[in-house]
Amino acid sequence: MKAHLYKITAIVLILLNGCAAYYPQMVDIPLIREKGDIRIDAGYFLAHNFDENGTAGVHGTFSAGLTNMVAIQGYINMDLLGRLHAQGASGLFKGLENNAVIELYGGYGIGAGHDNNYSLAFSQFNVGKTDVGGANIDYGLGLKGGYLFCNYENSEEYQTIHQKNGCMFEPSLFFRVGGRRVKFCTKVNYLWTKTVSDVYYYPLSVSLGVNIYLRKNKIL
Repeated sequence: MKAHLYKITAIVLILLNGCAAYYPQMVDIPLIREKGDIRIDAGYFLAHNFDENGTAGVHGTFSAGLTNMVAIQGYINMDLLGRLHAQGASGLFKGLENNAVIELYGGYGIGAGHDNNYSLAFSQFNVGKTDVGGANIDYGLGLKGGYLFCNYENSEEYQTIHQKNGCMFEPSLFFRVGGRRVKFCTKVNYLWTKTVSDVYYYPLSVSLGVNIYLRKNKIL
């Protein structure tokens, strides 16, 4: 019993050992096809920097097709240290042949923790397929690019605010499988940035969750 407790404690300490200002966000790639499409995505994620530092938390995304071309999206994330990230976006989408979809979003995000805060202006291109085969498989990728405006405090330097701004690029892959309305989802995101070292930016995030698809005219 004590051995298991020590293992659990060690894992928690590893996850909490870090002060990353930003890590890849597990925003849903909804692949909206038409007006009235709604996707709700929620899950649990792990972010890591290939060293001893990492964190974990929960995330959620809401996406909806407002017209046959325009969609909106909102996202929120919270990790074990109580750090928050929230962002909103709007964009264009188009359904293609063979259940393929392309999307282009632009938006703005903010984040804050106990020793840092940041904002992010971004655009993202998504492409993928929905409801492939009898298992209703969805899959695709997202290419996110933007600019990070980041501040962090160093208590050893009398709470000096350090600016760490720079461009970022964040590709992501996703896979969903299940029923027509409810599917299990996994995502893998990677972050590339020249702002600061990986001590402050975790480059890899992995998520497991559930994705729910609704049609507005079916729920009103």
